[in-house]
Amino acid sequence: MRRTGIDIVLTFSRQFLAGLMQLGLLLIIARGLGPEGAGTYAVALLLPSIMSQSLNLGLASANVYFVASRQFPLAQVWVASRDLMLLMGILGLVLGAGLVLQMGELAFPGIPQMVLLSALLIYPTSLMAGIVSGLFQALQDFRAFNIAVLVQPVLSLAGVCLLWLADQMDIASILTTVALAHGLALAVALALLGRRTPLAATGVARMEYLRPAIFYGVKAHLGNIMSFLNYRLDMFLVNLLVGPAAAGIYTVAVRLTEQLWMISQSVSTVIFPRLSAMANNETARRAFTPLMARIVLWITLAAAGLLAAIAQPLIQLLFGSEFVGAVAALLVLLPGIVLLSLGRVVANDFAARGWVGINMVLAALVLLINTSANLVLIPQFGFVGAAIATTLAYTFNVTLFLLLQWRLIGVPWWECMIPKCGDFAMIKHAYLKGKT
Repeated sequence: MRRTGIDIVLTFSRQFLAGLMQLGLLLIIARGLGPEGAGTYAVALLLPSIMSQSLNLGLASANVYFVASRQFPLAQVWVASRDLMLLMGILGLVLGAGLVLQMGELAFPGIPQMVLLSALLIYPTSLMAGIVSGLFQALQDFRAFNIAVLVQPVLSLAGVCLLWLADQMDIASILTTVALAHGLALAVALALLGRRTPLAATGVARMEYLRPAIFYGVKAHLGNIMSFLNYRLDMFLVNLLVGPAAAGIYTVAVRLTEQLWMISQSVSTVIFPRLSAMANNETARRAFTPLMARIVLWITLAAAGLLAAIAQPLIQLLFGSEFVGAVAALLVLLPGIVLLSLGRVVANDFAARGWVGINMVLAALVLLINTSANLVLIPQFGFVGAAIATTLAYTFNVTLFLLLQWRLIGVPWWECMIPKCGDFAMIKHAYLKGKT
């Protein structure tokens, strides 16, 4: 518990800093370019994000599972992953450029072609960076993991600040700067990884690893794609049905509420390799997962209450009166954000057991509900309708996770939600043990 707690605190601190920098980046863009510019930037980033999620084949998740459970050595996993991702990076650039040139206006209405091509430069480096950081996670080397992941937002914010000071703010320049930051961040991550395994190694049996990794990874991959679409579908549909200005205002609500996910993200990052390593200790795993779920739920709920209380003055202060409409969407999003934080813990338990197919099926069901609800509610209620649809979908998702956990593992839903008297004592014991 003590080691887990330290790793979670370090990871949360990194995510908090990264979140502040991403928020600062959005703040500068919103202030400098207004709602339409902020919306254009957010929608343009969907292209490299979707491609990175679509073409990584779930290999990052597979790497964590197989390395943490000691089924394959790091060197073999790295060489096989490196070569496959280099191929996917080249293939993705070709496919992405073709999509932009042939269907850019149809898929991303109102977004200039040059902006989309600039955003595409982010894809190959972010794809490889995800693989490298996943290996640090698998090794439970969270110091290197957090350094590798923090470099990109630091450089992005610094670069955009320089553009602002030089009065050179435009969407294409911002995206090019962010792409350069991704490239430099990847170089730092590779330098750190080089201390653990030779980066240019050859002569490794790639297919011996890739066969089971892709079998596991594709199921995780499809689930991740659908989960990502669940997170970003609303923004895409708001831009499509209402326009970039509405998407810009809605982006503020989404970004602020998603800062609460730093709690569940930091916990999930740490517990996935921990749970994978508990393959031979079911008793420990059945106690560990509900405890983490309860902690995540109640800390996130407390943070959500604070954000709801200060949302209106905070948005007006940071983004200006043009963005005050985001408050209503933010308040509607909060219940879904809180519940999904709990669901992420359960999903990591399933993945650590090799049950990635269950996560994939649940993500598909939720995507169907989310899409249908957005198409019905956005034309009637604008971006607030997107927030309603998102919260409904997230609530359905968590309900299914808890019911399946009860049926398959025997952990009742209330153990993941209702605090126990011994929770505080356990945390206190781990803290005092660390001090001694």
